[in-house]
Amino acid sequence: MNNNPEISLIMPVYNAKEEELLLAIKSILNQTFDDFEFIIINDGSTNNSEDVILSLNDKRIKYLKNDNNLKLIATLNKGLDIAKGKYIARLDCDDYSDNTRLEKQYKFLEQNQSVGVLGTYFKVIPEGKTMIVPTLQQDVTLYIRYCQNCLIHSSVMFRKSVIDKTGLRYDKNCLHAEDHKLWSDMSRYCDIAVYPEVLTYYKHSCDGISETNRLWQRKMVTVILLDNMINDFPCDKNYMYSILVKYIKGSPVSDREFNSMLLFLNGIVNDLTQRITYPYNVKVKSFILSILAYFVRSLD
Repeated sequence: MNNNPEISLIMPVYNAKEEELLLAIKSILNQTFDDFEFIIINDGSTNNSEDVILSLNDKRIKYLKNDNNLKLIATLNKGLDIAKGKYIARLDCDDYSDNTRLEKQYKFLEQNQSVGVLGTYFKVIPEGKTMIVPTLQQDVTLYIRYCQNCLIHSSVMFRKSVIDKTGLRYDKNCLHAEDHKLWSDMSRYCDIAVYPEVLTYYKHSCDGISETNRLWQRKMVTVILLDNMINDFPCDKNYMYSILVKYIKGSPVSDREFNSMLLFLNGIVNDLTQRITYPYNVKVKSFILSILAYFVRSLD
């Protein structure tokens, strides 16, 4: 008899603020859908995070503690390895979920078998700004593969079967863009969609990981996107990869290399603006062409 839960929700914790951690945990324990395991992994916290977690007595909580601070990517992969659910959900310890989130995402994925990754609309806190992103499957899938990550990590639920069959995991070589890399990799095997309702509340912090590593994150994302483009669109792959390597190393490019990249990216823009709906096709065009700014600056 299979007693595995339908959903495994993974939440790494490292030196979380007590009030934020309690809010995050309770937002999951109070879900209208209750067939889940709540995998909370304490990544070597040195504050009272463990006391906060252990103060909440709920049989759905599966608490683990890393002996050392393994950092986010290794901790997330540890969670994936032990998760038993049909679906994997994510939540960061300073964010929180609407109490209907798991139920609505579960029903959507049950009814849309081609979708393997599902995000939601989200509200930025404390500002209270609601972020509207693409929702149509083709728009979201192409946007993530060739433009930007439009999914907040804490909003995502995805099929464990996809990562089990492919062996995909969070990539340690894509620090600060590991979630985008995973969705991008999964997009080769399934569609990606967004549930058009605010079900996630994302904590914006000026000293958060994304903010303090913004330039590095942008570089990692650009590498992911260019790699996808070179793989997916007609081009002299060896030559284009040689230019990508120069981008990674920060080396200058020649006029010929710049013109090759310009023609290549223009062709992709022309293709994608026909396949992605307005206004997101305009955003894709603007973002892809902004990649050229680096190559302009690096001309010999």
